[in-house]
Amino acid sequence: MKKRIIGEIIFIAATVILVGALLLRGRIDYTPISHIVKHEKKSYHHSDTLKALIFYHAADYFVYHGQVIGFQYDMIKQIAKDFNMQVDIAIEADPDTMLMKSFTNKYDIVSFDFNKSFFSPMYLTESEPHSFTYPILLMRKNMVFDSTASHIAHTPAQYHQKLNFSTLQMPQTWRQQDHPDKTVEDLIEMLEDTLIDYVVCNHYIAITLLPFYKDLVMGPRIGEDFPRNWILNPRNKTLNDSINLWLTNVKLTKFYKKMTLRYLSQHSQVINNSFGKKKDNISTYDNCIQAASKHYGLDWRFVSSIIYQESHFCTDVLGMGGSYGIMQMMPVTYERYGLNDTSTVEDQIRAGVKYINFLRNIFVNKVDSTDIYYFVAGSYNSGPGHILDAITLCKKYGGDAEHWESVKDYLLLKSHKEYYSDPDVKCGYYPGKHTVNYVQEVMDRYNGYKLTKKE
Repeated sequence: MKKRIIGEIIFIAATVILVGALLLRGRIDYTPISHIVKHEKKSYHHSDTLKALIFYHAADYFVYHGQVIGFQYDMIKQIAKDFNMQVDIAIEADPDTMLMKSFTNKYDIVSFDFNKSFFSPMYLTESEPHSFTYPILLMRKNMVFDSTASHIAHTPAQYHQKLNFSTLQMPQTWRQQDHPDKTVEDLIEMLEDTLIDYVVCNHYIAITLLPFYKDLVMGPRIGEDFPRNWILNPRNKTLNDSINLWLTNVKLTKFYKKMTLRYLSQHSQVINNSFGKKKDNISTYDNCIQAASKHYGLDWRFVSSIIYQESHFCTDVLGMGGSYGIMQMMPVTYERYGLNDTSTVEDQIRAGVKYINFLRNIFVNKVDSTDIYYFVAGSYNSGPGHILDAITLCKKYGGDAEHWESVKDYLLLKSHKEYYSDPDVKCGYYPGKHTVNYVQEVMDRYNGYKLTKKE
């Protein structure tokens, strides 16, 4: 008991100090966007890359016609563009893991709707709101309300918004039941299967998911508007201030209006076209890609992302320099595997997968296993020689040569004479920006495929 009292005293004292500090701080002194990177390099933020973590669900991150899009994804890509920074986006699908990662300070922006309280500022640094939403009730169409029964509103893991049942029929018969081990998608599946009758979710999620389920309908609003905020890295004060300024100003732009119409409106053509027809396949060649990838122990979803990037699964594409076919490999590469321009699409895929495996084997003992697909994607685009040169330069100048985040900087430097003329560089000049962008697009799409397609 004594320890508990002492702990409570310390907690209250810390709260008083925090509130005092916030009051003394006064208004935020926003820094112009053009000054961010230069200033932050002198403090904590040593990189020109904005690191972001997005909680995966269909409203904020999904693959549409092979292109990764989503409200949070597009917002973070735009802020990085406006700040003249590269962006590194990671995805997490588990809400409990997401919450733990929010405290690591590994990311500049974490996109996650967390439980807010009076004490939230003690633990997490919140941004200005990027949008607002409210809780609604989902139910099956043509349900008959039973006035003699009790009614349960089922809420998913990490759902902490206050609910108000006063607008519902017989509000005294309603109660909330939490499911700490279920996502909102899990509960909606249970609703469709008639295992439960009512699910609580936020409006922006409902308008995204409902096109999947023709027998479900959006019910009444059961709570007040609440803000959605990013979680920021507390060590990036100047960057955070500029992020907040950007969030304040962006709401007045055509870009933001386009984002809200595209993702947060029931009339969104993107959402209705994307989710109205549920597709299990990435392409008509899934079976062939899966079989060839399995033979070499490759993830077929990564291979599919490469193919989409190269040809959009078109079979008659002729590229610059003579590359052709669904894999867009050069004639000399096809010939290495006994093929030519009369070979079948399936044979081209098998040869392409074999070549991807060849590239992977180059880097198996050179780079971190969690990053190897970044290096493979880069090599597929530029050839392995330029990527190996970038690794060499990274080692020479004290970088982390096992991770793409560091190596890509030296790939970009291969367009500078000081670096491409280095005696340790074997393949000479290379303009690496296209390859860096290529890798990011391939990996973003691959991450989307991983979350929606079975391995």
